[in-house]
Amino acid sequence: MTAQDDWRGVDEGWGRKAVDFATMSEPGNCREYVALHQHLGVGADDRVLDIACGAGLAVELAAARGARCAGLDAAERLVAVARDRVPGADLRVGDMHALPWADGSFDVVTSFRGIWGTTPQALDEALRVLVPGGRLGLTVWGHLKASPGAWVLFPFTLAAEPKVANQAAMVALGRPGAGEQLLAAAGFVDVERVEIPFAWEFADPEAYVRALASTGPAYEAIEAVGEDAFIETAQALAQERVRDGLPLRAEIQVVGYLARKPVEVASGAGFLAVPPTTAGVQSLYDDDVAQQGFVMNASRLWAHLPAVHDGLFDLLGQAARAAGLTVRQRGVLVTACASTLGDSYCSLAWGKKLAGEADAALAAAVLRGEDLADPVEQALAVWARKVTRDPNGTAAADVQALRDAGFDDAQVFAITTFVALRIAFSTVNDALGAHPDAELGALVPAPVRNAVTWGRPVDAP
Repeated sequence: MTAQDDWRGVDEGWGRKAVDFATMSEPGNCREYVALHQHLGVGADDRVLDIACGAGLAVELAAARGARCAGLDAAERLVAVARDRVPGADLRVGDMHALPWADGSFDVVTSFRGIWGTTPQALDEALRVLVPGGRLGLTVWGHLKASPGAWVLFPFTLAAEPKVANQAAMVALGRPGAGEQLLAAAGFVDVERVEIPFAWEFADPEAYVRALASTGPAYEAIEAVGEDAFIETAQALAQERVRDGLPLRAEIQVVGYLARKPVEVASGAGFLAVPPTTAGVQSLYDDDVAQQGFVMNASRLWAHLPAVHDGLFDLLGQAARAAGLTVRQRGVLVTACASTLGDSYCSLAWGKKLAGEADAALAAAVLRGEDLADPVEQALAVWARKVTRDPNGTAAADVQALRDAGFDDAQVFAITTFVALRIAFSTVNDALGAHPDAELGALVPAPVRNAVTWGRPVDAP
């Protein structure tokens, strides 16, 4: 890629032989495309943007994984091929330093040897269009001189000296530490360097020459020495490497970088400051964004011990499964427990969830401590309130009421464990000052919101 202010001239080099590039050069990149998509976990319903998408083969492969795709390239004639390949994708001609999409439009952004050390500002745009927690994947050339197939790129060095120097600056991003430093400076987190398989194969020297000549760097070399000299040099290189019964093969080191856009969190949560964002903390925040659409105040507190948070919820899951509880029954237990404890946070969160599983009237009734029509749900609500209010005040008759509702002793134990763990979670949140989120308050049905008259207030929007 050229400098930021030269993007409109890219089509001159890369687009002049767009069909040759699309059919003879780009298919050799399939290993690279598939490997990076695999590392990123690209899948169904991911919104994926490919920057410097070229003729769109990477876009097509992402779409085959179920992704909803978009792409941008500066070469108009390459984008025309991409649109033919992936007619359902949002493919545009433009400048990667000014992406024509809104903030937070994509779950995944990729660029296959399209963002270089000479175009670092493109990372600012990639960060902008990603959702919080969104994934970035880049590939760049690695250690070319150590690559057995480096010969395949030699004709590019026929370009004028300033062009060759620019090529060297471009590939510098593959040096150890260079990409990591650049991505961190751009604001990305969880930066990881991975090896990407890459090999170009050609049927014969003529196919190699035609494929190579379709690229932008080849155009720069042809400008300097003429097309005949370029073809002669490339032909001679390939002729030396012809193998009987085998294709010409050039394995080249390619480096991949994986990173994430951080989830923006408030400066504090409750009475404690938000701890630094580690991989475990980021995972906690990412789960919130995926499930809730925002980072919960409670998660900012539990970011001090994300492993304990995950362990607690793993135990809750085990207890719920052992008890054979439906989501609706869990909702009854949690709302009965939280309202008895005076925990507004879990009352609202699970009141909203119970309203979704049943209806807002039922959720409000549980929160207000009213009798329920369903005998099983009534037994669960009564038991949760008794365990929360006074565990030493329970009697054998209370356990028998659960048996009469259809639960055996193992399930009664699991139900009680579930309630006790919910009490522990609420106690930590309440004691450390976690307020219900403004975003949560806006989503809670009015009957549920009106029933919660206790605990800490909802954060102001």
